[in-house]
Amino acid sequence: MKIRRGLESEASILTAIAFQAKAYWPYAVAQLEAWRADLTVTGPYVAQTFTYVAEVNGTVAGFYSVCATDAGAVWPLEHLWIVPDRIGLGIGRALLRHAAALAAAHGVKQLTIDAEPYAEPFYIACGARRIGVIDAPLDGNPLRQRPQLLLATSFASDGEPTAD
Repeated sequence: MKIRRGLESEASILTAIAFQAKAYWPYAVAQLEAWRADLTVTGPYVAQTFTYVAEVNGTVAGFYSVCATDAGAVWPLEHLWIVPDRIGLGIGRALLRHAAALAAAHGVKQLTIDAEPYAEPFYIACGARRIGVIDAPLDGNPLRQRPQLLLATSFASDGEPTAD
């Protein structure tokens, strides 16, 4: 597996991965369509954020994006998506470790994560902690909440910090 900077020209591939990964969970098609704008990655977005992809055998298998903010001590993890047939193979953990190492190399101490509820166990297993929830009701699930998590960038202490 190779992790490298994402390219603006890959925006449609990244969008497809985000949509496929969200569809991995048991959401209605209508709900997935309602989220399409949130799952869309554009070329300018890739250029303006730290967006990195994981390649396996020359094919993009997942990606993440973090947004450098003026807050300094905390950056938001805005995307972390894995191609569904590659889930559970360590790609997500490698990308999260890379994101944490990148942030740490820029002096950032923590990543915030507005988590997909089904992905919370993954983030907790990686050392994130829940700091709250946001109500996110859906048709048929009025009590749904999105976990708000915090991950110390020291999670990546054995990663490879990159300040590009």
